[in-house]
Amino acid sequence: MFEKTCWVGLPAQELEQKKIYQGDLNGRFAYYRCTAHLQQSAHLSLKITANARYRLWVNEHPVTSGPCKGDLDRWYYDTVDVSEYLRPGKNLLAVQVLFLDHYSTTFQEDTRSPIFSVVAPGGTHRLAVEGTAYNPDGSAVDISTGNADWKCFLDSSRYLSNQQPTIYMGATCEEIDFDSLPHQWKQADFDDSGWGMPEKLEPVMPSEYMRRVGLRQRFPMHGRPIPPMYEINCTFAHPGMLKSPVTIPAKGRRTFLLDAETEVNGYPDFHFTGGRGSTVQITYFEKFTGPHAANKADPNGEISGITDTLHLNGDDIRFEPFWYKTFRFVSIQVDAEEETTIFPPTYRKTGYPLKRISNVQSSETWVKEVYDICVRTLENCMMETYMDCPFYEQNQFPMDTRLQALFCSAVSGDMRLTYKALEEFHSCITPDGLVHGRYPASYQQIISTFSLHYIFMLEETWQQTGDIAPLRRYLPDLDRILNYYDERIGEDGLVGRLGWWEFVDWQPAWAEIAGIPEALLHGPSSIINLMYALALEQAAVLWDAAGRGYLADEYRKRKDAVIKQVYTLCWDAARGMVREGPEFYQFTQHAQSWAVLTGMLKGEQARDALLHSLKEDDVLKCSFSTSYELFRALEMTGLYQQTRVNMMSWANLPQLGNTTCPETPEDSRSECHAWSALPIYEFLRVMSGVRIEAGKVIITPFSGYLKDFSGTICIPGGTANFTYTDQVYTITLSTGTEATLYDPDGNHQKLTGAHTYSVQIN
Repeated sequence: MFEKTCWVGLPAQELEQKKIYQGDLNGRFAYYRCTAHLQQSAHLSLKITANARYRLWVNEHPVTSGPCKGDLDRWYYDTVDVSEYLRPGKNLLAVQVLFLDHYSTTFQEDTRSPIFSVVAPGGTHRLAVEGTAYNPDGSAVDISTGNADWKCFLDSSRYLSNQQPTIYMGATCEEIDFDSLPHQWKQADFDDSGWGMPEKLEPVMPSEYMRRVGLRQRFPMHGRPIPPMYEINCTFAHPGMLKSPVTIPAKGRRTFLLDAETEVNGYPDFHFTGGRGSTVQITYFEKFTGPHAANKADPNGEISGITDTLHLNGDDIRFEPFWYKTFRFVSIQVDAEEETTIFPPTYRKTGYPLKRISNVQSSETWVKEVYDICVRTLENCMMETYMDCPFYEQNQFPMDTRLQALFCSAVSGDMRLTYKALEEFHSCITPDGLVHGRYPASYQQIISTFSLHYIFMLEETWQQTGDIAPLRRYLPDLDRILNYYDERIGEDGLVGRLGWWEFVDWQPAWAEIAGIPEALLHGPSSIINLMYALALEQAAVLWDAAGRGYLADEYRKRKDAVIKQVYTLCWDAARGMVREGPEFYQFTQHAQSWAVLTGMLKGEQARDALLHSLKEDDVLKCSFSTSYELFRALEMTGLYQQTRVNMMSWANLPQLGNTTCPETPEDSRSECHAWSALPIYEFLRVMSGVRIEAGKVIITPFSGYLKDFSGTICIPGGTANFTYTDQVYTITLSTGTEATLYDPDGNHQKLTGAHTYSVQIN
């Protein structure tokens, strides 16, 4: 692996010629080309990486983007077989490299601030490629950097930009003047005689001396831990007036609206001819807004999105954005200086290759609609990491990721992205004992409550797999995080201010304090103390699984002490609910839910508190993102029927014009936010009656509130097919799997694969 390969970079004369130096390289592109003369049916597999991002073409075919997002301790390389793109004769490998340098930019102020979720160590545009093409006659052609004749060019005409750094933390835009850009550089017959030879830098892998004395590489190389992102050629479902080429006359203006029908991630491909001096503005957006829009899909509304601007030069122009775009709609405005022809655009849909195994059906049509919307949301928020939302931020937050991991496991059983996320959260823990609020990230952020969600995610990962071995290395993190909280317990026995961002939920009542419980302005918050208590309990579960019961006992004693104080100081007997603080008279569904989940409230007292929180108008209600705990509390107390009202918020999404789950049902910023895809879990892990506990399949027939329900559920080692109709629940496991079935009377029996079992539910 890269044993005889060197990094290559831009030579000093290239920087001097373009008058671009360190500090002005951020967001700029370098182009690398390598030609190889091959025979028919030649074979070529590449290992490739770059600083900080690359996109690879072979003979003008877009192949892949990378490297996989990592951090300064894990620099990933990709392995790509490009044989299908080769042809007899002259072949061209073309690599576009983006350099990102957050050291030379200022967050909130610099529109050239780098993509937040890409971490890079600085330096300059670097490329490393290793590969040998083998011809059928046995001859070989080495195309490795440092050995083959690569050429390079620094593009001084443009840079990747950010329209609003505090919002568009991941999304980018480009402005390109094709008079200044060698836009045909990906073609094999392009004249690159004026291009320079890249500078040969250090070997990709450390020398024997470096290994022996423990010197750390600047780029510690690791193979990609997840599969490559898929790319599929697609056409727009509703291309409007662009079903065929359209010519705009000189001095004319035309605007075209394209609709992909659903929100997608992709690399759009635009094609123009003629039009020297013409300007094209391409705006990608999720929804229509404003008072004239009947819903989010109504084109009478206003457009607000991310815009690429192209200045044509009269040539035959193909434009594909370097970074993928998220869109349902695309608006193209052409201001033609000279006659300009635009061809029907296409796009290459991209994302993590999530394999849908689970599915559900019901005669209540909203069930399938909601399930598809939620799974589409999950898919759109999975790339090289989990993401909160693909359109704006593209960041991996522990709170969002914890829920996405649960949903992903239920849909496909694929744990690879989950394990990658856990490794990343583990790697970013601070000396104080908190994980970063988002990671990987070029700018550090601490959201102090999100460290608890990291603990929840660890415990839930163990529950889904029953395998403690891959989690053992993260268990010391439990003590560091919980100790941070323990150190902030005051004389009243409750955790007080945590510091950093103490986010819980985007509540309108807490909007001015950025989602922080208002109680914290007056003393402790019962929500945060109860979250801490549940984290202590789940940490105890993990230590039990690891065979360290003494630590589990300690954590449970600390948990009991916390919930005792919350009950003593925050229980309001007159209202039958937990107050938000000892002396702060605000009530929330959140506090009641966490009180039930921790076991502080039980039996009728728990049921009554939840019912009060559902019915009383002054109680702050859980948003999409915090409904998971509410649903679990209602489930624990036998009140799951009450979730139907909440579920109708998802059932109404198609009427609002949504094809994915928004961050909030109304007035949402993001229209695709996977922490809102909760119905996935409800359908697949609750209403189906198929649960996973400590890696074991538990069947608990459950009617929910659907008169009929059926589907296929992903379980460890296979699938389970279930139906519920006419109060009869039937389950069939795939061959080689087993489960334990608990009937409504509390009896249980072992189930084995390839057999069908039925249970009457009253």
